[in-house]
Amino acid sequence: MGTIQHEVREKHLIKYPKEEDFLKPFLIGFDISWGRKIKRFNTSLSVYFLKPDSNIEEAYGFTKEILLVYSEYDTLESRTIQATELFLTELPAAGRVENLNYFLVSECPEMEEWIQRYISEKPESRIIVPYSANSLRNAKGDSYFVRRTLNHHLYGRDLFDYRLPLETDYYFFGRKDIVANVYDSINKNENKGIFGLRKTGKTSILYKIERQVKSNNIGHVFYFDCKSPAIRKRRWFELYEKICNEIAKRLNLNITGNFNEINVADTFNDLIEKSKEFGKIVLIFDEIEYISPISVDDKHWKNDFISFWQTFWAVQSRQRNISAIIVGVNPYPCEVDRIENIQNPLFGIVSYQYLRGLSFEDMKLMVRTLGNKMGLKFEYDAIKYIYERYGGHPLLTRIACSQLNSIFIDKAFEKPVKISQDKIKEFENVLDATLFFYSGSVVSELEQFYKKEYELLELIASGQTTKYLEQVKYPEYTKHLHEYGLLSFDANNIPKVSIPIIGRYVGLGYMNRENRKTIYKLIEPENREIWINSVKRSIITDIRAFEKLIKIKNLPSLFGPNSFCESDQFSEINVVKDKSSYGSFINVSNRCFVESIEKYGKSISRNDYFWKEIKQTYPDLWRALYRIKLYRHAIDHLDLKDGLYNDLMDFIKLDFEGKKPDQIPDVHFFTQQCILDSMLLSIQVETNKLIG
Repeated sequence: MGTIQHEVREKHLIKYPKEEDFLKPFLIGFDISWGRKIKRFNTSLSVYFLKPDSNIEEAYGFTKEILLVYSEYDTLESRTIQATELFLTELPAAGRVENLNYFLVSECPEMEEWIQRYISEKPESRIIVPYSANSLRNAKGDSYFVRRTLNHHLYGRDLFDYRLPLETDYYFFGRKDIVANVYDSINKNENKGIFGLRKTGKTSILYKIERQVKSNNIGHVFYFDCKSPAIRKRRWFELYEKICNEIAKRLNLNITGNFNEINVADTFNDLIEKSKEFGKIVLIFDEIEYISPISVDDKHWKNDFISFWQTFWAVQSRQRNISAIIVGVNPYPCEVDRIENIQNPLFGIVSYQYLRGLSFEDMKLMVRTLGNKMGLKFEYDAIKYIYERYGGHPLLTRIACSQLNSIFIDKAFEKPVKISQDKIKEFENVLDATLFFYSGSVVSELEQFYKKEYELLELIASGQTTKYLEQVKYPEYTKHLHEYGLLSFDANNIPKVSIPIIGRYVGLGYMNRENRKTIYKLIEPENREIWINSVKRSIITDIRAFEKLIKIKNLPSLFGPNSFCESDQFSEINVVKDKSSYGSFINVSNRCFVESIEKYGKSISRNDYFWKEIKQTYPDLWRALYRIKLYRHAIDHLDLKDGLYNDLMDFIKLDFEGKKPDQIPDVHFFTQQCILDSMLLSIQVETNKLIG
C-alpha cells in the first residue's frame, strides 16, 4: 500500500482536502510524492507526481514518476491539455516524470468520449489515461480499478501503428547526429542535403529540425513539398514568387519588385536582406527530384533547375542569413558537376549525407520504450532478430511490432507478454506477408533512378553471387546500394541484401519478370554448356590456388600432396539432363572432393579428418562438401542417421526454397547448379580468408 508524502499534505492537500478522496485508489501501486496547484492558459489544475511500485514499473514499463492532473471543471477543453503539455516541459516535471503518458482526472461526465475524440484528431499525442473523479471516489474498495483502466488505455493503444512523418518529439527516436549536423549547418548559414530510401524518416527529421529552430528562436523555417503540383508545375521564377510571398506573409514584410525572369533575383535578394532582423531563413525542399533535371512529369525543370539554383547561390553569396536543406531519394542534383554541359550550381555548395536505418541502440530504445507501454516485453534476442531482419528501417520495424501486437491480441495473450526470438519466428510468415508490400515502396525509386545498381541487387537477391562478383569491378558500381544501407558483407566479405524482406521482394520481382518458379535463377538451357565448362574450370583452378595458399600458411591439407584424385573425371562432367546423368554427376563430385579428403585423412591415421580438421579450419568449404555428401547419399537411397537426415532436409529446403521437387523446373539440373555454385563460392570465401 502506497503513502501520501507529508509534504503533499502540508503544502497542497491541507488547502484542497476533498482531492484526497480520488487519490486513495492510486495508493494501491503508487506513492503520492509531490502536489501543487498550477495556472496555465487561463485554467487552474492540481498536479501530482505518483511514484510507481516495482510491480507497476514491471507491468507498464514505467521508469520515472507519473504525472497526475486534476481538472475540477465539469467540462473538458483543449486548454486543459495545453496547460498540461506546458507543465511537462517545465521544472520540476521535466526529467522527473514520464514523458510519454500521464493520468488525467476530471469531473467531466463525458471525459472518456472527449479524450477519444482528441486522440483521433491528434494520433501523435501523449498517452492520456483518463479517470473520472466520481468513479475513483466510488472505487475505494476496488483494488484493481486503477490497473484495469491502465490496461485498457496503455495495452489497448498500438503505439507502433503510426506511419506518417512525426510532427512531435514523443515518438521520435535516434537521429541525434544527423539532426545536430543539419542544425549546425543552419547556424553557419550552410546548405545541407539528406538523401535516403523511402520511409526512412527523412520528413520526420525535417519536422524535428523545424521544431528545434523554432524553440531556440534563431529564425524561421519554410517547408516546400516539391512533389506537390503547386510547386513542381511552376516555372523557376514562379516558384520564387511563391517562396517570397510565404516569407513576406509570415514576417509581415513588403515585397518590392516583380517576379519576371529578369528581375526575380533582385526581388528575392531585397526580401532576404529585409528579413535579417528576424534571424535565419531556412528553405527546405523535400522530394527535390520533382524539381530537378530527372523530373519525370515536369520536363521544364531540366532547364529551370539551373536558373533556380543560380539565383539562390547569387543571393546567398550576398545575404548570409539564408540556407537551404535539400531532401530526396536521389542525390543526383548535388553529386554531378555539370548538367547539360552547364556547371551545376549545387555542386560544391551543398554537402549531403545518406539516411539509413536506425542504429541498433536507437532501434532497441524505440522498440522497448513503445513496447513496454503496450505490454510487449521484447527480450534482447528478439530485438536483435528484428534488427537483423529489417535493418533498423523505421517503418518496417514499426509495422512488424504492430503486427505482433495484433497477433497477440487476436490470440488472447495475457499482457504483459514476453517476446523472444523464437516467439517472433513462430509468426514470421504472417509478418513477412504484410511487410512484403511495404518493401516495394522502399525500393521503387531505386529501380527508377539506378537501373544498373538495381540489377546488381537482383543478382544478389536471386543467389547469383558469383555472377555479381564477376560484374562488380569498381566500388562506384555499388555506391548507392551501400550508402542506402541495402548492401552489406558478411564476415567473409560476401555480399548480401542487408534487409532480408527487401531481398525477398527484389528476388521475387525478378523471378516473376522472368516467369521463373524460383527466386534462384536457373541457367537458360541454351547457355548451360557454356556455364558448365566455365564453372568446372573455375573450380579446378581456384581449388588448386587455394591448396597452394594452404601449404604456404601451413594449414591442414585437403587432399594431400597430389591434389584431388579423379580431377580428370570432374573436368568431364556434363550438364545434368535427367536422373541418370544427375546420379553420375553427384557420384563423381563426391569421389573427387569428399572421398579424396576422407582417404587422405585415413592415410595419416585420422578417420574423422573430414568431420574435425576440415570442418573447423574451412567451415564454408566443408558445408559445400557436406551438401555433396548428403545429396549423394540421397540419390543412392542410403540410410541416414536422424541428424544427417535432418541436415539433408535443411539443404533441400534451402535450395528448393521450401518447394517440393516436383514444383521445381528441371529439378536435376537445378540441384547441379546449386551444388556447383555453392562449391565455387565457398572456395572463393575460404581463399579470401587466407589472403585477408
